[in-house]
Amino acid sequence: MSLAKQISGLDCSAMPQVALYGSHALRPEAPHGDPAEANSPSSSFKVQLERGVSPAARLYALRQLAHRAAIPLELLNSWKVEVNDDATVVALGRDARIRFRHVPAAFWHDPFNGDYYVMRVAWPHPPASPLSALVPNFIVPFVDRPYAGPLFVRTSGDTWECPIDLLASMLLTLSRFEELQSDERDMHGRFRATQSVAFKHNFLHRPIVDEYGLALQQVIELLLPGWRPPERKLRVKLSHDVDEIGFPLDLTNSLGHTVKRHKPFATLRDLLGPAFGLRPSLLEALCRITELSKDHGLASALYWKNSPKSDWDSGYDLSMKHVHKVVSRLKNEGVELGVHPSYYTFNNLHRLGDEVEHICEVIDESRVGGRQHFLRWHPRTWHDWEKCGLAYDSTVGFSDHIGFRAGTCVPYRPWSLELNREIDLLEIPLLAMDVTLAYYMRLAPEESVALLLQCAERCKIVGGVFTLLWHNHSLLDPNYGRAYETVLEALKFTPPFDWKQALSSGQC
Repeated sequence: MSLAKQISGLDCSAMPQVALYGSHALRPEAPHGDPAEANSPSSSFKVQLERGVSPAARLYALRQLAHRAAIPLELLNSWKVEVNDDATVVALGRDARIRFRHVPAAFWHDPFNGDYYVMRVAWPHPPASPLSALVPNFIVPFVDRPYAGPLFVRTSGDTWECPIDLLASMLLTLSRFEELQSDERDMHGRFRATQSVAFKHNFLHRPIVDEYGLALQQVIELLLPGWRPPERKLRVKLSHDVDEIGFPLDLTNSLGHTVKRHKPFATLRDLLGPAFGLRPSLLEALCRITELSKDHGLASALYWKNSPKSDWDSGYDLSMKHVHKVVSRLKNEGVELGVHPSYYTFNNLHRLGDEVEHICEVIDESRVGGRQHFLRWHPRTWHDWEKCGLAYDSTVGFSDHIGFRAGTCVPYRPWSLELNREIDLLEIPLLAMDVTLAYYMRLAPEESVALLLQCAERCKIVGGVFTLLWHNHSLLDPNYGRAYETVLEALKFTPPFDWKQALSSGQC
């Protein structure tokens, strides 16, 4: 039986379904005055895992690991997998076996009170340079005991074992279990990078889940000598959240083009544009940002809003003549258009659904992806996006630090620990944002470029997707505008990530 059929055939009802975080039956709509208070998770809705993770969840993690080892679906589905109480055993044919140890049941009583280890373990065999420099070891969080050996060890003949519970560690990392358990949030209701296990143990800059695939690949090549993995290639996902377009006119923002960005002509364009039929500078910058992508053999995705004005939303209307004209032009040019739900759609399924429906109507698309405004996100946000019928989300990145929030740069379908099933939604993790570099990390443009290219290199060695968010207002800043063009030049002609093809092919 194929791995996919084994997952679908298992009983996934062991963990009771709970009401979605933020449903109106549980919590009122967020008041505009105190978003953090209204959106911090309640401890009463923490996920309880006293019985551990389900067999279906372990099979899901195994499939994710195999995908990151570049194992094709037809080969994966020929394997036989048995999930026991103490181990998951994979039979590759004949006598070839890989045994994945499980943590003991007692581990699950309260792992997030600090009752776990973060281990750095060795390769099965030392890799060649430059891989050895970028991945000197493997970092595995949420381990039940100290361990310092290789990630996979040969126990006899064609039998290998993973001595730590790698599948559970992957599952907790990809599903963002630590964020379900934490009540602490910033003023916007966001889990911060500095709270994460990855930041505290200094591995936020590494796609640890994807790196495990490199170790498994070594083992599979030894067990199946005739198999060779395909070359790992970098792909790029450039995206732009359209927070502001210059409509309605904001005098402070327009003057900022001169004072902050040293662009006096941009200020004049905003002030005199209505009389001469010119687009505002921010709307014009959107056209420019898509042209830059094309000039470098890349592709942009624009995520649009359509919401009333608030303390955190500029409040533009996609149906406005000048705006809709640009939307139509970009669509005709083949630019991807998606959704950027407003600040108060977070934790409000009804408002989220209304905005998504209206944006899709205006951009004339039925199956789209996008990103939450201000990166306001919680693992239960996946549930809301699935209910709205969205194709993908690209919010899972930290606002205060760049890096691999979910330990991966490989797009994946998330697993809900609460619903005990895979979510019908693709997650394309966000790795870096312009505001993070300039405002939160306070990096100079040249420092930002260096860090972004280092991040892209780590994506390349695991065959992942470098996902970058750059706003149109940053393009107007001379320093960060040049920094962005420098990054594009370095990424020139890198293939874009085709999410439609990935979904239709079953890759993710």
